[in-house]
Amino acid sequence: MSLSTSLTPSTSDTPHATSPHALQLRDLWLRLGREVILRGVTLDVPAGEGITLLGENGAGKTTLLRVLASGLRPTRGEGRVLGYDLRDNRAVRDHVHLMPVDAGLYPDLTGTENLDFALRMHGQHADVAGALRRVGLERAAGRRARFLSAGMRKRLALARAWLLARPVTLVDEPFANLDEGGRALVLELLGELRERGVTLVVAAHEPGLARQVAPRAVRLAAGRVEEERGA
Repeated sequence: MSLSTSLTPSTSDTPHATSPHALQLRDLWLRLGREVILRGVTLDVPAGEGITLLGENGAGKTTLLRVLASGLRPTRGEGRVLGYDLRDNRAVRDHVHLMPVDAGLYPDLTGTENLDFALRMHGQHADVAGALRRVGLERAAGRRARFLSAGMRKRLALARAWLLARPVTLVDEPFANLDEGGRALVLELLGELRERGVTLVVAAHEPGLARQVAPRAVRLAAGRVEEERGA
């Protein structure tokens, strides 16, 4: 892992293509209340790379993904996403998509409406019906998300991530609540994102699966990130 003492200054109007790194973190700390969740995280992720984030329950994997998506503000330290400062919420959110473990859908919108809304938020147009067919949800297109099973919601969230194809895509436990066919679909669609140059960070308890699309593994333990031995 390439480490340096500081990050190159960047402004929110700097084109993200000028940065060779998708993610750069330097001595990043996060305290929530009295609890310290992240302790001096330092990490470089080149653009287009796939990272599997390992760690026990409670290690801070989900929290780190939320920080990278600008959903949580670091207590101290530096962080950049495609050259943009993590504290520049708008710029970061324009380039990052987080697929949370609970799918993060709008429960009162249908499958079609969830995908349409996500695309409109990013000024994109795409074949929503085709995406639903791709994940096996064409018959559930008109059902509200709250009435879908956990596995179906996961498939819908996967279709959204695949359609949006943000330059940095963060995925939290993508294999949870899925059968063998669903897991194969996750690998297929995330693999296609990698082929399109998307940087993937996948937090998973199934490293053998995750590393098929995100070969480099790092482990989060006690709030710190280390390269996985043997990776």
